[in-house]
Parts: sequence; structure tokens; C-alpha cells
Amino acid sequence: PPSTGLVLVDRAWAIEYFAEIADLPVADGLAEQQDKSTVFDAPMGRIVNAYATGTVAANSVLDYYDDALPALGWEKTGEGTFRRKNETLKIDVFGGDGGSPVNVSFTLSAESQPQ
Repeated sequence: PPSTGLVLVDRAWAIEYFAEIADLPVADGLAEQQDKSTVFDAPMGRIVNAYATGTVAANSVLDYYDDALPALGWEKTGEGTFRRKNETLKIDVFGGDGGSPVNVSFTLSAESQPQ
């Protein structure tokens, strides 16, 4: 029998997700900075800021999310910008050139639906 099922299971266990954005995977080579995360619950909707850092190239971070997010229901609307239902996700990448550390910020904005 093919062993592809085991490979998929092993790979799934390796994926980490952000603490405050439950279905947003942490890209390979990045580590979440949970102490910097903020969550705002406002009448207009929820805003979550999450941060990660690592020693990967900036373009590989964006490539990862360009590949991973559409499978999770996100539609790319611009460079580092995605939309799903009433949520917008903005990914900003700083550094990561020439071997320098990369810092990534994720801003998830959820608009309240009219009642």
C-alpha cells in the first residue's frame, strides 16, 4: 500500500499556527513572538497583530503565504494582502536580505457584519 498518508500526517504535525490567529500557519524558518501579539475587540470588528522572526529570505516568506493561504480560503488581493469573507490579512516583511534576520508582522482585521 502507498505510504503517502503517513507522509501527510507527519507533515501536518510539523505545522505551527499563530496563537491569536488559529488558522494562520507560521512559515518554515519563522518563530512566533507571542509576547508582542495584540488583540483589539472593537464595535467595528476585531483586529489582531501577530509577529514572527527568523533567518529566512523575505521573498521566501511571501512565497510561502502566496502558496499556503489560498488553500485556507484566502484570496490574494495585493502583495502581502489577502481577503476572506469579512476579514483582511496584511503581511509586512522587514529585513531578510543578505542573511539578516527577517521580521514579519501579520495584521488581521475583521469587520462586523450588519445585524
